[in-house]
Amino acid sequence: MRNVYLILPLIFSLAFTCCKNNNTEHEEISTEEKLVRDSISKAEQRRKADSLKKQNPLLIMPPDSTYTGDYIDKYPGGIIKFRGFFRVGKRHGQWMSFYPSGLLWSEMHYDKGLRHGPNITYYETGGKRYEGMYKNDSRDSIWIYYDSIGRPAEKVLFKNDQVIKKLPLK
Repeated sequence: MRNVYLILPLIFSLAFTCCKNNNTEHEEISTEEKLVRDSISKAEQRRKADSLKKQNPLLIMPPDSTYTGDYIDKYPGGIIKFRGFFRVGKRHGQWMSFYPSGLLWSEMHYDKGLRHGPNITYYETGGKRYEGMYKNDSRDSIWIYYDSIGRPAEKVLFKNDQVIKKLPLK
């Protein structure tokens, strides 16, 4: 059924293109027409993003592919779920996510859409769950995993997202 929604616009656009008068093919598009096409494109992107978010409520997508600015998503009760910044449609800088209770869930840093920098994730009780560094979207440092009462449970050295070795706890 979804394929029908994707194919119908394609068929209409092909039919429209084929029926076009050859004399008008080389005419320039007016500024007004460009604005209309751009707004239609952004509306289609927004519909697609909304559809994907219904399938996965934790999915974070910008309003459109060129969006630059702050992003805040909230739970139905008004508590912030995600907070961050998009730069030309990609996550950039610090991003934070929160539990429905309002407590911090995770803190992550991005550089032009790639995870890059410190990453800390917390239990709902507030204690750390794990922490480590990303470099160009790959784990690249010593990652420390904690048990539910805050004691280090495991230390692992990563390089390019590959486990190099497990380190002793001290």
